[in-house]
Amino acid sequence: MFFKKRRDKQTDIDHLVKEIHELKQMIQGMQGKHVEYHIHFDQVDIHDPNLEQLTFQLDHLDIDELSGALNMGNNFGVNVKPKPNSSHPELSRTDNGLKFSFKSKEDS
Repeated sequence: MFFKKRRDKQTDIDHLVKEIHELKQMIQGMQGKHVEYHIHFDQVDIHDPNLEQLTFQLDHLDIDELSGALNMGNNFGVNVKPKPNSSHPELSRTDNGLKFSFKSKEDS
């Protein structure tokens, strides 16, 4: 019984030594390889943002017509309500199909 335990311990030690050599060979094989990590965030929630300074330089901003909201930078809690039927064409049926009539800019 005493010899059996000694053999089991020796077998365990031999197994561990073998495993250490395999790990050492794996590490040496991976030293020359380049490892790349890619991280992708699906969603980020930011609660209570603290903005210390916000500066807009609108020197070269040229807007002829704007319908909706102009979002520049971070806009928290902005809701845009579309104008009712402002850019939708008028549809009417004809003998050949449908007729689309758009309002001109002067009519709006």
